[in-house]
Amino acid sequence: MTHPVTSRAASIRARGVLIVAVVVGALAPLPPLLTRAQAADSTALGSPTVVTEQMEGQDRYTTAVAVSQRLSTAGPLPVVYLVSGESYAHSLAAGPAAACEGGAVLYTQAASLPGVTRDELIRLAPARVEIVGPASVVSDGVLDAVVAALPPETVVERLAGEDPGATSASVSARAFPDGAETVYVATASDFPDGTVAGAAASIAGGPLLLTAPDQMSDAALAELDRLTPAEVVVVGAVTAVSDGVLAQIAAHGPIPARVSGADRYATAVAVAAQLGPATPTVTVTSGQDFWGGLVVAPLAAERDAPVLFIDDNDLLPAATRDRLATTQPIRLILSGAIPELTRAELVGFADGRLTVQPVMTYPASEVAWHDYYEMFTLLRATEIAYPTLFDLFSLGKSHEGRDIWGGKISANVSADQGKPEVMIDALHHSNERMSVEQALYLLRILTDEYNTDAQIHRLLDTRTIWIVFALNPDGWFYDVTGGVYQYWRKNRQLTSGYYGTDLNRNYPYKWACCGGSSGDPWSWKYRGTAPWSAPETRRLRDFVVSRVIDGQQRIRTHATLHANGELVLYPWGYVKSSTGMPADDLAVFKTMASEMAELNGYTYKQSSRLYITDGDEIDWLYYQYGIFSFTIELYPTEQVSSRANYYPNYSVVPAQTARNRGAFLYLIEMAGCPYHAIDKGHQYCGDGSTPPPLEL
Repeated sequence: MTHPVTSRAASIRARGVLIVAVVVGALAPLPPLLTRAQAADSTALGSPTVVTEQMEGQDRYTTAVAVSQRLSTAGPLPVVYLVSGESYAHSLAAGPAAACEGGAVLYTQAASLPGVTRDELIRLAPARVEIVGPASVVSDGVLDAVVAALPPETVVERLAGEDPGATSASVSARAFPDGAETVYVATASDFPDGTVAGAAASIAGGPLLLTAPDQMSDAALAELDRLTPAEVVVVGAVTAVSDGVLAQIAAHGPIPARVSGADRYATAVAVAAQLGPATPTVTVTSGQDFWGGLVVAPLAAERDAPVLFIDDNDLLPAATRDRLATTQPIRLILSGAIPELTRAELVGFADGRLTVQPVMTYPASEVAWHDYYEMFTLLRATEIAYPTLFDLFSLGKSHEGRDIWGGKISANVSADQGKPEVMIDALHHSNERMSVEQALYLLRILTDEYNTDAQIHRLLDTRTIWIVFALNPDGWFYDVTGGVYQYWRKNRQLTSGYYGTDLNRNYPYKWACCGGSSGDPWSWKYRGTAPWSAPETRRLRDFVVSRVIDGQQRIRTHATLHANGELVLYPWGYVKSSTGMPADDLAVFKTMASEMAELNGYTYKQSSRLYITDGDEIDWLYYQYGIFSFTIELYPTEQVSSRANYYPNYSVVPAQTARNRGAFLYLIEMAGCPYHAIDKGHQYCGDGSTPPPLEL
């Protein structure tokens, strides 16, 4: 099998140890995640740009997922530490361990695994999952649910002791087998000191050991002996960690240094100062609830961003305010619920500005639509459920660094058997989200129905289907900025002060030839500075080139999914005649387009009859490779407003994707030999390539 990049599935399957067989059920719609990144206008007051990243979900479980999505936009991660979302005592040590190993921390309920956590585990595809705490804190039922959700080679184990100190020792031993230069110690009796200590330990690259106020457990002291640190930092006042505990520590290692303040807010400031000079990034979370700060420790380490506390009111605590005013960070990581006025005040104290603009948040009434993260989770879950039918891989990165996810669908998918191939791609234009839903629908029927539908079974046995699920993820993110649709079409590349290139005007054939694109970077159909100037089209080009095997392009039919119009379009787009196209090829295009339109109730026509386009994908694929390539303009037909054209209610999605079933199965069928459409398959393809009789 030839991919432009290494298959994720192969790398995941190569790691880990077989524990228990995986069980994956029906793929239900995923809940929305309210992950938001915010940026202020860099021109205000002449000060540096303040970027605020907000990780906030509907509850602590979705907030943890929002943080993990910042750590990994796609996965896999080496490890996830799964801790209680209901109590903190056994959980506080997980953050530094996850940071050391390049992993994340997620929350679970004691008796059951929340669906949002399960979905994120699937998305992250960790080699290991560490359940932190005894069964009384995180039950064996949760452990079993984790095993069932992940591939059988995933290591799932429990790290626990008879008390929080012993649990922290077990966590430390797992994550720091070779010892540590710096060890932090904090009480397990309250969360604020442990939260800031956990973030500091993560930044310093060491573990957090937990103690009772007056006595450190034998297990924790034994772990301190094993770690042989050069430095021990105790976080908290004497009422939290007594001088007697400091004496115990000194008997097992170096004389510890105590760091504390007059209250939790001042202690957080003191710990941030103890780490060294002021950093440009600060993590801000509630000092009233543990859950925002506990899971953010790995991200704090990644960004070198110590934790400061707010008090959940609309005025900052004096210690936090003074630290921000003095150090003026230029990046704020906000974890958990931050009141709006507090958020504005944070930005104001950072550099005098109050403007914040969130991104990738669907309007409240539109959350049923898949977003980028939910799409990936569904793709990864499908790969786990159908490992012999579906292989997930990345074509490469978008302009802003997001993975462009593709999938291979075929029986015995890991082998490259020389089958005829078909390619389908979605979301050239970021506001055409129906195209993503159509691609996901096609994936679902091809995998779910392989063993129950004779035609699908035969197609996957004899064809290879490639799907690119979202070519323009950056534009997709921007299009839902702040929970308000931006009506954004292009990617997010900056040219002469204007954002965006129309990806479907950036292909080389007849680029800029015929008035079907614009050279003005402001235009909605801006073609870019040159063919392939957009990284997204280059990623697609590289994939298509990779399918040339032994001098022959394996892909024979193709559809690119757009919205709207309910149309089946075929080349050429740049000219209204069929100039330069052999008569038999034109007959194939017309016959296939007519058949697909008959099957889905659409209208078919030459692409240019809709309007002239130059530098578009289907013209390039046909001209360069002879691929019979179509544009499918999805539901709805032309409406009275752009809002109705591009953002219909999700309730129409099931019916409007299912109506295209027959058309896409026909497109896949005809990849065997498109000339079969005009009864010339034997002439062009020979006996071996002529497809069997259609069963539509």
